[in-house]
Amino acid sequence: MDPKKTQEALELHSQNIAGLMDNQLALAAQIHVMQAALATAILHHPERTTLLATFRQYMKLSKQSAPQLAERMEALEAGMIALLGGDTH
Repeated sequence: MDPKKTQEALELHSQNIAGLMDNQLALAAQIHVMQAALATAILHHPERTTLLATFRQYMKLSKQSAPQLAERMEALEAGMIALLGGDTH
């Protein structure tokens, strides 16, 4: 491959990586806003015990359907369980 084409390919890949990083930051920001909104709603919900039971059921299904993400979900799940007033152990 000639040096000019190599440089063009490198620049294109660099732009693609920068775009992916921007998208990742945008998604992280959206998740933080959604988590704050969800926490607010949960903390003011009158039936947190019912929500906790339903949340645990959905988390079980989520981890079964995406086992490659299950380990990463554990800490996030524990945080939500704590917000719902459940035991995280």
